[in-house]
Amino acid sequence: MAVTVSLCVYSGRENPCWQLSQDDVALLRSKLSSLKSTSLEKASGLLGGLGYQGFSIASDRELDLEPSIFVHLNIIDLGASNVSLRDEGGNLERWLLSTAGDDVVSPDLRAHVESQLPPAIAYAGGRPLRAKSLEVPRYEPNAWNSDSNIRTNNNCYNYANNKVTNTFAQPGRGTGQIFGSLAGRDVAAAAVRDGLEGLANPNAPQMTPVDGHFVALVIWPGNDYHWYRLDDLAQWSHKPGQTAARDYDNAGQPIADPKSCDRGPYTEFVAFFQTFPNRITIR
Repeated sequence: MAVTVSLCVYSGRENPCWQLSQDDVALLRSKLSSLKSTSLEKASGLLGGLGYQGFSIASDRELDLEPSIFVHLNIIDLGASNVSLRDEGGNLERWLLSTAGDDVVSPDLRAHVESQLPPAIAYAGGRPLRAKSLEVPRYEPNAWNSDSNIRTNNNCYNYANNKVTNTFAQPGRGTGQIFGSLAGRDVAAAAVRDGLEGLANPNAPQMTPVDGHFVALVIWPGNDYHWYRLDDLAQWSHKPGQTAARDYDNAGQPIADPKSCDRGPYTEFVAFFQTFPNRITIR
């Protein structure tokens, strides 16, 4: 049993590699298990490039560790069949770097990697400051569509909040009180109990926020609800039920505004909301 870490940084030379001690393996397990925030993003370093591209972790028959893990810029990729974990402040990457001796990673190389890591989370009054700018989801439909388990067990509410639960999440269920009726005010109130915040401005946001992201709620009167979300390129997208995520409306047109797009029978527009995937509770 062994865990090998590779620093993905070189083009012509072989990348530096080292083996974790058993104490460090136990600490790695602890660090991974403490990360509760998930993401459908894949680590960008998997695409390659010049300079620091992340850490590759290979585990051989280690209990509770995926055989292949890739870590880059706060995203911990656990393999094709798993959602990713999200770190803060490059904590895991800094720790992985610290496990390499100077005979493996030279001081100059160490300085380069440290210069590329996300800023460490600052603390004020003993409490960590809220993370910013990391929660706006990318429009990556294949992350929701290619895996049939994810596609069929996660609905528009999951997609809007960018959280995979595999429970076909319902507004309010995560905090113990599901909506009482399909009236827009009841579904909205249930979502607020989960941690979403209603926006006072009735007009569609035109840009992404610095914290969390924007979503919109519509109602098929007496029958159903539906959610849209604003992605990183300030474009709207949605995932109707068990079907594929998409960035076009019922008429096949790009969604400039959920209030005015073709929504089929979902004729009642309720409101825009701000959601915070790292802090809300949905189930």
